[in-house]
Amino acid sequence: MSKLVTLYTKPGSCGQCTATIRALNKAEIPFQEIVVNPSDKESIDELRRIAKQLGESATMPYVLVLDRDTEDIKGWFGFQPDKIKDLKKELQP
Repeated sequence: MSKLVTLYTKPGSCGQCTATIRALNKAEIPFQEIVVNPSDKESIDELRRIAKQLGESATMPYVLVLDRDTEDIKGWFGFQPDKIKDLKKELQP
C-alpha cells in the first residue's frame, strides 16, 4: 500500500474517535493511532493550524493520509464515513 494513514485521537471517551476507529477497522484500512493528550500544547496548536488551513473545525479525530509515492497529504477532522469509504476505494488494487 502506498498510503500511510495516521489517526490522531484524544484520550478517554471520544465518540467520533471511536466511530472512526471502528469504520477504519471495518474497511480493513491499516492505520497508526496517535493519542494527543491535552497537555501536548504543541500538537494541539499544530492540529488547530491544519484545521484553519482546511477551513474546518478542529474536531477530533484527525485522519491524515500520506501518499508515500507522491508525498501528497490529505486529511479531515471528525467522523466522516464517506471519506473512509472513498479511501477504501483508493486503496483497492
